[in-house]
Amino acid sequence: MKIAFIGDSFSAYDQEGQGKNHWSYLLAQQFPQHQYFNYSLGGRGYDYFRLAIVDAKMKDVDVVVTNRTFNHRTFQHYGDKDGMFEISEEVDKNYTNLAYSCHYWYSVHSDTVVRNINSPAPAHIEKSIKEALSAQSMSTAYQNFNKNWYDNMDSLYNFKHIIKLELLEDPNDENVDSAYLYLLKNFNIWQIVQEQFYESDGTLDIHVLKDKLLLENDLIISEDDNHWSPKANKWVFDNYILPKFVDILS
Repeated sequence: MKIAFIGDSFSAYDQEGQGKNHWSYLLAQQFPQHQYFNYSLGGRGYDYFRLAIVDAKMKDVDVVVTNRTFNHRTFQHYGDKDGMFEISEEVDKNYTNLAYSCHYWYSVHSDTVVRNINSPAPAHIEKSIKEALSAQSMSTAYQNFNKNWYDNMDSLYNFKHIIKLELLEDPNDENVDSAYLYLLKNFNIWQIVQEQFYESDGTLDIHVLKDKLLLENDLIISEDDNHWSPKANKWVFDNYILPKFVDILS
């Protein structure tokens, strides 16, 4: 079968510090008889996911693996380059990274518009793209559409399987059990954070404390990069990812 990973940085092979330690690569090693395509890129949102799904359909992909991400992220194609996604790296004979080079994108975390394009737009057009992406990101109608699209993805596309992963802790303040939460609980970080929060005077920065404890347990890349370490990727793969795929890929 052909399997496509369509997500953000937590599903991306080429995110700094991931590579062959990443859970998606571990999945490809566990079931090497299948072909894997990774479309995932850091900071991308649901409009990027939709383009990747079209490309996956054109490649006759059987299984789409995606993850809930931040709803404010926006994307704008620019340029006349032929084709959509191109191979950026052939990691192994059964694992390929793909990239979409002609676009601008906006992530709520950085509050900036970034271009992934060889020939950027003229200054006045680029200014308009940035303004449009920022306005779209804040649009309630756009966010509602994204939510409805993600919730109904299973009935919109006729892949053999669409596997939705909850990798992040409540990216849109939705009440979901995530791999990240399971990780925190397994290494007793969740319990420590809760106890210290209730004992504090309200000045405790929970995110700073969580990252400190994650780093002490060797579960994130560094003090400045809270993406999963090799240890965390392996734990998430064994305890969260693998059980979802054993019956499908065996």
